[in-house]
Amino acid sequence: MTIAFEWVEDPERFQRLAGEWDGVQGGETLPFDLHCWYSAWWRAFGDGAELAICTARRDGELVGAFPLRTCGRELKPLANVHSPSFRPLARDGEAMERLVAAAMERAGEVELIALPEADPSVARLQSGARGASLVPLLEDDYASPLVATDGELDAWRKQSKKRWGAPLERFRRKMGRDYEAEFSIVEPATDLERELEDGFRVEASGWKGRAGTAIVSQPDTEAFYRMVAEEFDRRDELRLSRIELNGRTVAFDLCLLHGSRLYLLKTGFDEEFRRLAPGLVMRLSIVERCFELGLRSHELLGGESEWKAKFATAKRPHVTLRAYSRRPAGIARYAYRARLRPPLRRAYRRLKELRS
Repeated sequence: MTIAFEWVEDPERFQRLAGEWDGVQGGETLPFDLHCWYSAWWRAFGDGAELAICTARRDGELVGAFPLRTCGRELKPLANVHSPSFRPLARDGEAMERLVAAAMERAGEVELIALPEADPSVARLQSGARGASLVPLLEDDYASPLVATDGELDAWRKQSKKRWGAPLERFRRKMGRDYEAEFSIVEPATDLERELEDGFRVEASGWKGRAGTAIVSQPDTEAFYRMVAEEFDRRDELRLSRIELNGRTVAFDLCLLHGSRLYLLKTGFDEEFRRLAPGLVMRLSIVERCFELGLRSHELLGGESEWKAKFATAKRPHVTLRAYSRRPAGIARYAYRARLRPPLRRAYRRLKELRS
């Protein structure tokens, strides 16, 4: 059986792959592997870039897809800060090896972010880079916290309660006593447009809005999350959570329910109600709901933070792979990233600590 490769550079051709794409991944899929995720990403963030999706077919059947774009001679993923995870997709080990080799042969240099460290593709990418006479460099990126919910709720509560830092169960009861409180936890949307408008408003009401990092702060970011919500709502994999007090939304979550895991994309709370910790109360209720639904985990995604540590039971490390050409300029960039940059960053952190 032979494997043939095609570089998909036409957006319309990419859209026509939708019917085949989601059957490519051989193991457990992530929502970020799906065609609808990459389609939304490209429509939101693709301006100024050129598609360079490497596909592999075995006897005519799609068995591999590597969603890439070109930046000059450099290959980059269809991914950015809004991508919790990225990886090449393949039906089996042979397809993965051949797919990666074909992509690396085309690349002048490569930068791949948000690779799950434990994914088998990481080793294939390193060996594929070497096979194409590139110099690979693997760097730690971030670790995504998660809450394992396939055990006993009481055991998790006993282990994590000491880290909550606030009497969340008492705050939840107080909401019910002092307000007309409504909890909607891990539910499909009933009026998607209205619920997104309300949720995005809450998410932008605090520090994210002030810092310019809220969903509505950038038109392309808002467009992306709206498209993702619409696509996964059609798949019945969109799940929203909110707390309303006297008819006012004070906490909101945008999640994807895929493959018995609940993935948190965006969350926010109304800072006027900070004294009741509505975001943490909602998170406690969501974790409890995940246990009730028999889910395997609640994936908090992104990097580590103080509030995530209150609930998490483990984390998933992610790495960045860069591969440099063996030309003098490429070797110079490799030397800077591999040898000079790490001690400079350590010195910078020590200086910040001394000044604080």
